[in-house]
Amino acid sequence: MPHKVSLTRLKLTDFRNYAALALDLDQRHVVLTGENGAGKTNLMEAISFLSPGRGLRRAAYADVARVGAADGFSVFAAVEGMEGPVEIGTGTAGTEEGQSRRLRLNGTPARTVDELTDHLRVLWLTPAMDGLFTGPSSDRRRFLDRLVLSLDPEHGRRASEFDRAMRSRNRLLSEFRPDPAWLTAIEREMAGLGVSMALARLEMLGLLTALVERSQSGGTL
Repeated sequence: MPHKVSLTRLKLTDFRNYAALALDLDQRHVVLTGENGAGKTNLMEAISFLSPGRGLRRAAYADVARVGAADGFSVFAAVEGMEGPVEIGTGTAGTEEGQSRRLRLNGTPARTVDELTDHLRVLWLTPAMDGLFTGPSSDRRRFLDRLVLSLDPEHGRRASEFDRAMRSRNRLLSEFRPDPAWLTAIEREMAGLGVSMALARLEMLGLLTALVERSQSGGTL
């Protein structure tokens, strides 16, 4: 049976305005208070790096490292995860643009950051995301896809492959005489991925609808 997920320790090194930080936590809720610019959102951003992607600000990794840091940033977390206790370490080395981040699980290098979803699924909704309700539909799809990812780790891979196939298709269409066989193969791949993504999104919307209806009827979430 899956464990209840909670964060028990968080350590930051050269992350945003934190040269070093260590927090001991438990399963209770946490309220962060402080002046503007104190680093409250930076803490939330650090936790968001316990999921695949670039965190809640979608910042370039070089911008996440503290100004003046000699060698990137690091985030360490001890987590009571879905499969039991796990230690997660992630971060970057160096300060160059275009760098990728590394991930260790219990001290062992992970093949991809997608392995994080085996242990915890991190979601966020911040005031800066109010554009979800007024902005372009692409923002809402991105948020919905992150919700889907919390249930289906393969959804992220399908979305990445769909984007890659679309870029290939667009490049092919820009040619004077595109190869029809190649174009057909790409569009067949996009269709299969698109159907799988649409079904996963519909399943998530069905689950959310059921939660809302249960809440309105006086049930518990």
